[in-house]
Amino acid sequence: MRERKPQILIIEDDEYSREALEYVLKAEGCETQSASDGRAGYRLACQTPPDVVIIDLRLPDMNGQQLISLFRSDHRLGTVPILVVTGFNREDIPSAGEMGADLCLTKPVSIEDYLRAVRDLMSRTEVSH
Repeated sequence: MRERKPQILIIEDDEYSREALEYVLKAEGCETQSASDGRAGYRLACQTPPDVVIIDLRLPDMNGQQLISLFRSDHRLGTVPILVVTGFNREDIPSAGEMGADLCLTKPVSIEDYLRAVRDLMSRTEVSH
């Protein structure tokens, strides 16, 4: 029987960043879905709840904090680990916990930092299941 691959949802409006992250995560053995705005990302998550969600704070249709609140208030998605990625300075945003997220990375983000954060979030959910 094949082992289930981790499901990662990327909600990022920058096409280059989104595609590069998808490529790297797939190379690491993950299944990915992606969306360029919050509403589309939320719809995808509702159809297939992911193991980890990566959310950019700057999205064209809503800000990332609004999207995180939407996830946290949904009984199907409320416990899905969320990694926030932002171009804002750390001083200009609330902490990850204050936003309802699990981790926050500030752009530019290295591939190694992305992977480390995703692995960390996946290991947290494996322990809790």
